[in-house]
Amino acid sequence: MLARDLLSRGHEVHLFCREVETDPPDGLVVHRMPWMPLGAGTARLVFSAWARREVQRVERRDGPFDVTQAFGRTIGQDVYRVGGGCHETYLEHAHGLHHPLWLRRVLKGAPLQRVKRHLEERMLRGLPRPHVITNSEMSRDDLRHRYDLPDDHLHVVRNGIDLERFRPPQPGEREAVRRVWGVGDDDPVVLFLGNGFSRKGLEVCLRALTVLRELRPDVRLVVGGHDRRAARWQRLARRLDVTTSVVWLGAQVEPEACYRGADVYTLPTAYDPAANSTLEALASGLPVVTTPMNGAAEILQDGRHGTIIPTPVAPDELAHALLGWLETPDREAVRKRARTLAEHYPADISCLSTLDVYRAVLEDRRHASGAPTT
Repeated sequence: MLARDLLSRGHEVHLFCREVETDPPDGLVVHRMPWMPLGAGTARLVFSAWARREVQRVERRDGPFDVTQAFGRTIGQDVYRVGGGCHETYLEHAHGLHHPLWLRRVLKGAPLQRVKRHLEERMLRGLPRPHVITNSEMSRDDLRHRYDLPDDHLHVVRNGIDLERFRPPQPGEREAVRRVWGVGDDDPVVLFLGNGFSRKGLEVCLRALTVLRELRPDVRLVVGGHDRRAARWQRLARRLDVTTSVVWLGAQVEPEACYRGADVYTLPTAYDPAANSTLEALASGLPVVTTPMNGAAEILQDGRHGTIIPTPVAPDELAHALLGWLETPDREAVRKRARTLAEHYPADISCLSTLDVYRAVLEDRRHASGAPTT
């Protein structure tokens, strides 16, 4: 999306990558790394080295780029967008949550995790100090603390949202979605979307459902997303005796339809620097129940656009927060408040803010060279 927006504004954009999964926008210059049969950790190290050399090769041929930006862990760029947050923080809060504690500690030291930590350390402590883009204040403050980054090199660039794709339902759309789910028009529906159910908080959702059903026997929990251990979650639902109240959608290619069939969205995540689904739900007119470990919760006004519940999440606390939104008497007012908040974050907000970061990089370069500023 950023490349497309930059191109539409007349900028020249080069992409250095291993592969392109979709058709690139017109005008994008793609540099592909030759395929190599490597393990995950080695592949990251090799890609970082290839990207740096390839950028230098193109610059020797065509002249220097104004700005280079990395979206993954590579070394030697002007700007890093750390969209996934600090890797050490991810390991502490969210890695391998489905494993016992002793195994989680072992897995933190696996070769792949050591490579990721090494690359992050190298890129964020490099000299001159890079400019770093995060998508939440939570992530920004964490990186400042971990890597002693200067304030003027840290930039919060919020994710934007496609406000046409994600919108409240038109007449008949809500009912049509529910028919596909096998859910009644008047049944209260809680929506959970995400890949990697342990980190996103599905277990506490299922346990909260046992409490919710005592208060609203007709409640439904709709679960969409991919998890390699899907059978494990279905077994947990059976063990908790909530199977008849859960709708399993699997991986979703049209999440916008899911939001239109729901009454409230929940993401009791253990760690998300800024979950895009938060903004998608708001744009679709849904209140959001999430945790302060979701950086996107920073834009919510608690009690107005949703509820921010503390971590670790207690099932009964989640259940009562959800119930409050399911039984709210001013549903239409909630829908309008949620949508209005999302409209502050249109799709092009990320591009405009990123351009401001690029200008800061160029200003630093002018100062370093002694050239007069304009």
